[in-house]
Amino acid sequence: MHWRWPVTVITSRPWRSELKKGNVEGAPLWEPVQTETLSWRIVSQVRAAVFSGQLKTGDFLGSETSLSTQFNVSRMAARDALRTLEAVGIVQIRMGAKGGAWIAQGNPERFADALAIQLHLIGVSGEEIFDAQMAIEVTSAELAAQNATDDDFAKLRGILAELDKLRDDPQGFTNASLRFHEAIVEASHNRVLLAQFRALRFVLQPLLAPNTTNTIATRVIRSHKQVLNAIEARDGEKAREIMQQRVKVIRARVLSGTAQQSEDEE
Repeated sequence: MHWRWPVTVITSRPWRSELKKGNVEGAPLWEPVQTETLSWRIVSQVRAAVFSGQLKTGDFLGSETSLSTQFNVSRMAARDALRTLEAVGIVQIRMGAKGGAWIAQGNPERFADALAIQLHLIGVSGEEIFDAQMAIEVTSAELAAQNATDDDFAKLRGILAELDKLRDDPQGFTNASLRFHEAIVEASHNRVLLAQFRALRFVLQPLLAPNTTNTIATRVIRSHKQVLNAIEARDGEKAREIMQQRVKVIRARVLSGTAQQSEDEE
């Protein structure tokens, strides 16, 4: 959909953060920006329009030229704003005669990758990572017992069969085990939890790989079978309990720096 954004040019009044509505029903009224952070003020207004529902996926935002006119800024400021909007995944830039900026399709995987990088850069601790894993996966296991489909069950069973063949391949086993955990989160059919888990996965995997042995693999498979059985039985409380215990064991083993099993894992 193509929108025309009505703008009242007011040069003597500072930019205000609230979003205004224009003369076209449902269309936002962009305010001109007069400070040194011109591009960021444009980004803020566009972002507000997205969150308010005035801009939706597939809507045409405008070209560099049209946006510079509508926001009463230079083309350079409009160009910088479009670059930022593209970088954060709000718009998709199309080139050519009919090019310009369009509100992008949602891409949670892109968010997960960016968040994982930021988590790494701020140096999140192992304790923080496992606290997050506990919050995400325990809730997901319970929801999976309510929401999982036959396709979800088939996928989980397939990964279990794959795990059984990877007992002597520590790295391959770790990768497949994480896919099993991710499949449980997928089976919750909660996209917020899934996006969070996919970000967590990148910082979690390096902690797990060095601690995977054949003995651990055997016990992990057993634990995975137990939680899957609970999910298939639609027993959310049991699935939650098993997943909670599983994450506790992983946390204790990894943070202790040893591959020895605790009595709780027996």
